[in-house]
This record gives sequence, C-alpha cells and structure tokens, in this order.
Amino acid sequence: MQILGIPNYVMFFLLSLLPIALAVDSQSLEGKYSCVGTFIFGRHNDRVAKPANYLTTLGAVEQVDSGGFFRERYFGLDKDGNSVNSDFVINGLDPQGYFVYGDTYAQCPASTVIEYSQMSFLQGLYPPSTAVDKNETLAETQDSRLSNGTSVEAPLGGYQYVFMDVQSETSDDYFWIKGDENCPSSDAAIDAWYDTDAFKELNSSTFDFYQSLAGVLPSSKFPKWKLNFGNAMNINDFVFVESIHDDDWATKWNSSLRFQIATLADAAQWGISYDASNKMNNFTIGGQSLLGASLVYLNVTKEKGSPYINYFTGSYNTMYQVFGLLELNQVSDNFTGMPGYGATLVWDLLKDTSDNYFVQFSFKNGTDAEDALVAYPLFGLNSTLLSWDDFVEKTEAVSITHLEDWCAKCSSTSSQCTRYSSTYEQASEAEEKGIDMEKVADGSYHLNKLTNVGAGGIGAGVTIGVFLILGALVLAWKKLRSKKSPLLPVARAVSRDTKAETSSASDAST
Repeated sequence: MQILGIPNYVMFFLLSLLPIALAVDSQSLEGKYSCVGTFIFGRHNDRVAKPANYLTTLGAVEQVDSGGFFRERYFGLDKDGNSVNSDFVINGLDPQGYFVYGDTYAQCPASTVIEYSQMSFLQGLYPPSTAVDKNETLAETQDSRLSNGTSVEAPLGGYQYVFMDVQSETSDDYFWIKGDENCPSSDAAIDAWYDTDAFKELNSSTFDFYQSLAGVLPSSKFPKWKLNFGNAMNINDFVFVESIHDDDWATKWNSSLRFQIATLADAAQWGISYDASNKMNNFTIGGQSLLGASLVYLNVTKEKGSPYINYFTGSYNTMYQVFGLLELNQVSDNFTGMPGYGATLVWDLLKDTSDNYFVQFSFKNGTDAEDALVAYPLFGLNSTLLSWDDFVEKTEAVSITHLEDWCAKCSSTSSQCTRYSSTYEQASEAEEKGIDMEKVADGSYHLNKLTNVGAGGIGAGVTIGVFLILGALVLAWKKLRSKKSPLLPVARAVSRDTKAETSSASDAST
C-alpha cells in the first residue's frame, strides 16, 4: 500500500521476493479439496499515533474492504449479494450471507483500536442485508412477522449485528490474543534482550543517526534522550502515522529516511520476537498463545462443524512472534518485517473426498486488492498443505493451548491464574477441613480450639504467621469467587489429555 509517497518497500511485499516454488496462490483449490472452516488472525488497521484510542476513517474503510474480501472467499458473495466464483465457499454458511449466531466467532481484547477494527471487518464480512425480509426461514428466526399478519423491516438498511466476544484482562480467554500481557516471564525476556551485546552494538552504531533526527521530530514528544535505537518502534510509529495523516510532517521526511527508520524498527522488533538459539524464548509467549488458539478453535470446527469462521484481531508484535515460531523467516527475510495494517494470517481447514483433514496457511499483507492472499509452507516443510495430524503435532510443539500452562509459563499472578496457584489449593483444603473462608474474610472466624493461653504458648510470631497465611488464602479465595465466567459461544474440544512489547514494547504493539 503506497500512501502519500511511502514507497512499497517500507511494507514487505512477499510475492516479489519469495522463491516461486514456495509461494502458492491461495485463491484456488484442487477439486478433491473443500474448505470447511477457517481461523483468521488480523492486525488492526490505520489509527492515530500512540497513544491511540480510535480507528481512523481510512482504517475503518480498509477493514470493511478486508471483510468484503473474505466474504467473497467464504460465502461466494459480494457486498451486494451477487455471486462470485470462489473455491473456498464454506457449505453451511448462510447462502445469502446473513449472520447466523454460531456460524462466525469473533474475538478481540478490550482495546478501542482493536475492537473498532474487528467491528469494521465484520461489517464487511456481513454488510447490511435485506435477506431476512425475503427469506421465510430467516424471517422466522428474526420474528419479523407479527401475529397480525404484518412484517417489520430491519432498521438501518438491514444492518447486521454480529456477535463479538470482547475479552477483558481478567477473562480466561484474554491470553489467546494478548498472551504477552500480564506475563512477567515475557517482560523479563524482553528486558534481557536489551542487555545483550547485539542490542548494545545496534544502539551504539545507530546512535548518531537517531540523534540527527532531532531537527525533524517534535522535541516535546522525542527529546534527544529518547532518540536512540531503544525507542526505534515508537519513532517509526510516529513517522509512519504522520506520513499518512499530516502534510506538514510528511514533507520533512524523504523516502530514504523513512525507509531507514522503518528498517531499524524492524530490527528492534525482530530482536524481541525471535531467538535463533531458542525458538521458544519467553518473549514469544504471545505468539505461542495465538498459535494455541488456532489449534483449539480449528479443532472445535473440525469436531463440531462450526463455527465456520473464527476471526481474532490483535497487534503486530504477535504476528512477528508467529512468523518466527512457524519458521516463515526461513521462507523469506521479509517475514522479519512489519506487517501492513489489516494484514491477515489465515489457517484454512480443508477436507478431501476421503474425509481426510488438512490445514493450509496463507498470508495477506494488507487490505488492498493488490495485496494477494498467498499460501506458504510452515515449519521448514516444502508443501503448503499439512495433514491434520501433522498440523496438530507441529503446532502443539510451539504453542500454549491451556490457561493453566500460560499461567505457569508466565509466572503470572493475574486473577484468572489464582485457581492454579498453590495458595488457592491450600485455601480449598482449608475449606474442606471446615474453615469458613467467608468468616475469615470478614474477621468473624475464630479458631475455637486455640485458647489465649495456647496462643501464648505457641508464640506471637507463629500466631501472626498463621493469620498472614490465612489472609493470603482468603485473598486468593475471594479473587476467584468474584470472577464472572466469560461468555463462550463455542465449547473446548481439546482436553488436557487429548490435545487433538519491556512494558513500552507491549504498549507499542497496537
């Protein structure tokens, strides 16, 4: 996508650089295969510079276009309901492109830019439709026909209200998309990278370049002490966003300067996204969690038949991590660069005529018509098709598929991890032994068998210790009891036994 003179090479365009043998058109399927479901992870779209709290009009338009692209792919319909040819039409989706609860599952974190990006995408996937007024079956599901024989037309030109499962930081499913947040292990791994020789060398060798930017960046936002490689991502974000939206700033930066800033930002983000000596470095926990979601949700589709479309929305840092975990950087160095706004990772679930299942991974780097959806081989393999068993085996090896595992790997103390802590286990045991935790919590519980004399004999220190422990138990108990279960429209079909950016870096990822 070229905007306001930004050269195409600022975004990594994979098609022109990948070996032809590895890049496969993802718009066609051999006759023996059919698409029965998909898992899509999309990056949010155009927003203002950080801290960003809204999606721009450009971003919304591009997300609607992206949703329209996948509508054509999986429904075989354009936005006006006209038929289009697609080898990936999913039988089971409403043939008129109307939203039916359970057909599509959309999840995102409670973050304004990401939420609005998802909402806009879903408006493109399910544009306003009057199908409900024309289809007797749909009309019955909407109760549009009244007992007096009249019918009620849908408001807003048939606007479709598509369900979104928005996750708060304390919900059990939050880690799928934001597995790097509230994760001390991930934070520590990122901090460790900033102490490596590689980072120090880059910081030193680029110092003069970054200091030279003082005259072309606002000093209020970037004082000279912030002009260094350690702040590469935030500097690039400001330059990229203002190049699109601010004519005054855009004229200060030529294409060569923007390219250098973007390239260094890529190096900075890749440094905390991929470790050649340890692919499972803890700074990839966000990517590991997203890959776990791809496996879990595709398995639900495979076993239960729906949802047919799973669409998750998140940030670019997760994409960087996924690229490394899937070994896509071995396919092309371009997978070490910044994905475009609205870029999508797609895992299509395919079935052949013998009822064998396969998974094909594809990537679309942006939302423009020229941003083709292309299939790539994963895990260093040559074929773009993975048998279901191979997909499960290889994905499990680089993913986190259970909240308990995420809590342990992160050493997280988030409320959703309370039930897996040793403290909670002790609290449960105390309850089983008859200790009323509610009374302990409000201070009305008494250890009847422990007299004042006995307490004195034990010693004040031990007594205080007992109540400190009880206090910790109560805290854990209360946190869990106060949690509300999230609304989950799909069941978990994968069981434990049968599995079929620093904080500033994190802030910079949206």
